[in-house]
Amino acid sequence: VLGPAEGRMASGLTGRGRMLEPADLLAHVRLALAKNGPLAGMKVVVSTGPTREAMDPVRFISNRSTGKQGLAVAQAALDAGAQVTLVAGPIHAPIPYGAHTLHVETTQQMADAVLEAIKDADALFMVAAVADFRPGKTSEHKIKKTETDEWGLAIGLEVTLDILSAVKERRERTGFPRVSLGFAAETHDAFEYGRQKLLRKGLNFIAVNDVLEPDAGFGVDTNRVVLLSSAGVVEEMPLLSKTAVAERLVHHVAKALGR
Repeated sequence: VLGPAEGRMASGLTGRGRMLEPADLLAHVRLALAKNGPLAGMKVVVSTGPTREAMDPVRFISNRSTGKQGLAVAQAALDAGAQVTLVAGPIHAPIPYGAHTLHVETTQQMADAVLEAIKDADALFMVAAVADFRPGKTSEHKIKKTETDEWGLAIGLEVTLDILSAVKERRERTGFPRVSLGFAAETHDAFEYGRQKLLRKGLNFIAVNDVLEPDAGFGVDTNRVVLLSSAGVVEEMPLLSKTAVAERLVHHVAKALGR
């Protein structure tokens, strides 16, 4: 039995007694229908969105990720019956109903959340566009133009923690996650850079996309992805909705899990 919801009713009174919103009903039904899906009983971790590295309380280093592809993967995993933990950087899109969501901001926070979540996970989809660099020093107050003599106009950068390398080390020790899939968002030589990352990070799969291609990459609803494994090309996808891309990625991971 679903509902009743709380809010303003036809009588003009406010309280518990109104019908659930259609979108909420659909979300409940969608989750119920997934109980016998190919990933039923499986624990899946999905990371999505950007991370932010502060320069001062106002400014930060980040990237153009909106989290759309990772959210689509989380929804596809839920639709396949998985228990989904979503580690989300700063995003504004709606979170899929049924996902256990951990909100983070920095790369270190995302690393801590992901490494905790994968302790007994069957699969990891590392879709987040993690900031590769952070400022070498951070000001406790907003840096003023008049302070440029003190701070300089050049920003010294440090490399952030490599989350997938930490996942690889954890996986070699514990066996979890059983299957891992990463993303490589590139601007040139995408296939070769993706292949190298796959092998270096010990991934089962890597989804490679060229973010300079029209209608693919950040901030749009479509993507063009090549899925690689250590054996080579698994699938070269045409331009698809990010929902369709996510469904295909989840399908391949389910197969790798024997489902």
